[in-house]
Amino acid sequence: MLQLHQMLQPDDPMLQALRIGPHQFPGIWAFMMPREFTALKFPEERRATCMNCPKSCYEGFKPDYRCCTYLPRVPAFLLGLASLSPKGPAMVQGLLDRGLLLPEGMHYAPAQWIDYLDDLEHDRFGQSEKVLCPHLERSTGYCTIHAFRNAVCSTFFCLKDHGDPGDNFWGKVQTLGSQLEMGLGQWALEQAGFDLNAYFKTFDRLAPRINKVSSREGWQDEALQELWGDWFGRELELMQASAAAVVQHRDKLWEIANTYPIRESHAFDKAMVRAVPRRLKDQVDPEDLDAEPGDAAKPRDLWQHCLKSYAKLWDLPEGYFALASRIDIALNPRNDDESQFYKDMDFCLTVFVRKDSKTVDWRLFITSAQREILELFRFEAHQLDWRFLLREDLQTFPGLKEFLAEMVTQKILVKRVLH
Repeated sequence: MLQLHQMLQPDDPMLQALRIGPHQFPGIWAFMMPREFTALKFPEERRATCMNCPKSCYEGFKPDYRCCTYLPRVPAFLLGLASLSPKGPAMVQGLLDRGLLLPEGMHYAPAQWIDYLDDLEHDRFGQSEKVLCPHLERSTGYCTIHAFRNAVCSTFFCLKDHGDPGDNFWGKVQTLGSQLEMGLGQWALEQAGFDLNAYFKTFDRLAPRINKVSSREGWQDEALQELWGDWFGRELELMQASAAAVVQHRDKLWEIANTYPIRESHAFDKAMVRAVPRRLKDQVDPEDLDAEPGDAAKPRDLWQHCLKSYAKLWDLPEGYFALASRIDIALNPRNDDESQFYKDMDFCLTVFVRKDSKTVDWRLFITSAQREILELFRFEAHQLDWRFLLREDLQTFPGLKEFLAEMVTQKILVKRVLH
């Protein structure tokens, strides 16, 4: 087989971010996802802006690392692709030095998982440096493997434009992407000559001594030598070989993922749950200890779940709706970082915690046209039916139905009972 660098030109789509509407996904998603994926119209998610983090503005997140207080699982083939970037080899070596790499890819160690649960228990997510993603470039706030990040990071939005329906949709896409990454990751390792059977048997052997296989910094050297086996010391070679398998078979990835049986070490997974301190037991599901091994869901079935949740994004409910009483709309003051970030938006919609309160819950910056739409609901309730959508004065407004659906799910437009 050709070496990975011989198989790819610098402008290869697998080395570039995949743009769909306002979003960027890893380039490989153009090949591993079903063909219909790129035709979807994704929610814009205007509020979840990393460079103007709303959680930092209103909920105390640290502005320099925000939601990156998390160690993502990144499959080996994605890291293999990322290793071709100018800083790629140093990135992989840094992960190796920290004990964060397993043959499957970047994988948090048990002790690090417990630190993450501790942050969740004490509501420190976004505020603690105890668990911090190594791919975050703190001087700029950017992700150093953005075009190669995993499904969780690719689909995570702290605030959803479409509320619960949006949360449900992105969650389904995340599950699909994660399943594809796991299946293709294991398949690619086998194609590269890695012994997966021995790998999972090693995990089973490590389960009884789970408290000794890692520290808060990463996996211990002894455990790493056992898990890597003959590939210990040749880790980058294995990652690039697994990436080469994915590149070579790029046109068949969806079919491969739908027929490849995913394997796991259930003994080690249960040991992880048992190792969680009693003070953090609320952060794990006790049913995980009783769960029996079963077949993983097929990506084609997960894709159908995505489509069903996608259809609900644009639903307009029945009834009459009016502008919520805790809403204020005024000119964009452009006098702070957040309003300056949205300086192209003429108006600022402020949501207060309740009616007549002066405490801001969150803000949304909108255009003059959007403001005119919302003002129609200030003194009169309207039905969101075909009659409203076909109003002559609204025909120049693009995406009217989608905008109204967003305003309803964010409770900017609320239901009114007419007597």
